[in-house]
This record gives sequence, structure tokens and C-alpha cells, in this order.
Amino acid sequence: MPNHSEQDLKYAAEFREEIHREALAKVKAVYPCADHVVDKYPADAYFDEVWEYPGKWYTVVSTPPGTGSRKNLVDIIVRETLDCYRNTGASHNDDTFARLLAEYPDIECDYCLINADNNYAKEAGVFPYRGVDSHRLALSCAARELFDDGKEWSYDINGAKPRKLSNKALFAPANSDEWLNYRKAFLCPPHGNSYTDGDFERVNAALFPGGTECLEVYRWATDWSEYFDEGHEWWGALCLTVYDKTLDRFVVIMASATD
Repeated sequence: MPNHSEQDLKYAAEFREEIHREALAKVKAVYPCADHVVDKYPADAYFDEVWEYPGKWYTVVSTPPGTGSRKNLVDIIVRETLDCYRNTGASHNDDTFARLLAEYPDIECDYCLINADNNYAKEAGVFPYRGVDSHRLALSCAARELFDDGKEWSYDINGAKPRKLSNKALFAPANSDEWLNYRKAFLCPPHGNSYTDGDFERVNAALFPGGTECLEVYRWATDWSEYFDEGHEWWGALCLTVYDKTLDRFVVIMASATD
């Protein structure tokens, strides 16, 4: 291993601190009281040896070997930090996302966050995670909350049919599908809004601070509740369940509207 100068180590430590601040901001979206991140890479791992013409090795500050891009490194640190907080029994606060969502009153999407400390989720058997069965049970929890347990809209979860989606499909461009997809539901409601792709990314960064690689997504048919009837008229209807392995949390996303 090369011997790095004090100046090199100083630059690496400063770069590492920048990474930590970026990662901590994402962690705080879930655990507002978080005051540190988990980084298994020491400062002297933040180097790369570059061979340049006419034949000399240069030491440059970079992400640790095997971590890839800066964004990928931040996501790794966020995932490992969230996992540490969760394993040590820390509680996370969904109010942070609720406050952010309040800044977007014209969103047509309805969100429901379901985690392991939700009493009804415990009763329903959503956790511990059991594949698509847990997705269906999480959907049942969301229906109970969003539909006022059948008082506002009737529903039959047993009639809901799932289809697994890729992470890429979850965040596909608004015009990429013939049917209503998530980005289109966010950006293009029947009465319009002024939101941009940047707003979409901001909301989802708060929803999924551990990145998108650890998400499992199901799209559900929308013929199992009266909630979706208005969307069936022309705009469309959407029902998604997203399991975030880094948080052991489900995000249920629904949308349905008419003019």
C-alpha cells in the first residue's frame, strides 16, 4: 500500500466528510435524530492510483475500490446506516415525509407508509417479510387507512391481482407506457400542476433514502375497489406496493381521478 502524504490524507478526509454529510441528510429523512453515518471505509481507502503518460503513477482522491460512483457510494453508506439504526431498535419518524408531502398539495397520488412498528401491520401479519403475501397484507393495511375501512369506498383485497415490476419501470418516464404509470400520475393529473421531474425525484429521495436497488415492486390490478372507478373513466388508475429492504418498510401508492 502506498504511503500517502499528510496533504493527500487531508484531501481524502475532506472528501469523505462531504460524502458523509450527503449521506446523513438522506438518513435524517427517516431518522431525524441521526447524528452520524456508518462508513466501513477509512480515509486512506479514498484514493485511486492513476497511471498517466509518459509513465508515472499519480495518487488521486476517489471513491473506495469497488464502490463505483460517488452516488453509489452515498447509497451504500445510507443503506448500511439505515440498517444499523433499524437493527439497534431505533424508531423512525414518518412525519418528515408527511411534512415534505404537504409542500405538494396538488399531487393526485395517495401514499401510505407501513412499517414494522405499525400496530395493525403487526396484527395483519405483514411482518416479518414474506414475499408477495406481505405485499398483499400491506395493501390491505393501506386500504383500511385510505378507504376508512370500507366506510368511504368498498374493497375486496382478495380480488387484487399483482404483477412484479422492475425498479426501472417504477420510475419510468411519464410517456413510456400506454397506461397510467407512477411518474405520469405525479406530474400529469387531470387538472394539471406545476411540478417537475425534480419535484418527483425530491419526493422519492425522501421516500426511498436507501436508494432504489433494494426496492421490490408490485403493480396491482385496480378492479377491487370503488376508489379506482373515477380513474377508469379515462385518466387511469394506479396501485403499487413497494417494499424497501433497507427500512423493512412498505410504501403503498395509489391514484385515481377524473375531470
